[in-house]
Amino acid sequence: MNTQTTPTARYTLGVRSNFLVVGHNPEMADLDRPNGEIVKEVYELIAEDTDGNRFVYGSFRSFLAAETSISSAPPVYTWADTYPAYGSVAYETYGESDTVAWERRQEDDHRVHGGAFACSF
Repeated sequence: MNTQTTPTARYTLGVRSNFLVVGHNPEMADLDRPNGEIVKEVYELIAEDTDGNRFVYGSFRSFLAAETSISSAPPVYTWADTYPAYGSVAYETYGESDTVAWERRQEDDHRVHGGAFACSF
């Protein structure tokens, strides 16, 4: 995204969850997961500015762990950007081409880093 954050911007902070592939086990393969993916729910901090730009930080095992880390998290302007809020000023400003480009960068990062994340189970 084309976000420009500053240390003085105001954000709404929260916690969201995602499902993450943390490994593979061929013995667990079925029709829904033909490669035997092992999926876990992880939590991350999310911040949204007044224009709808969103930023994420961290990877936590529980909602409580994520929530209690808010006070010790680094400044939001250092967090990774993610999709803007649907229908927001940021969403309308960036348009579909930026969304597609961002998704491609995420796919490239995933291939380069092998899907490795800081959260371990």
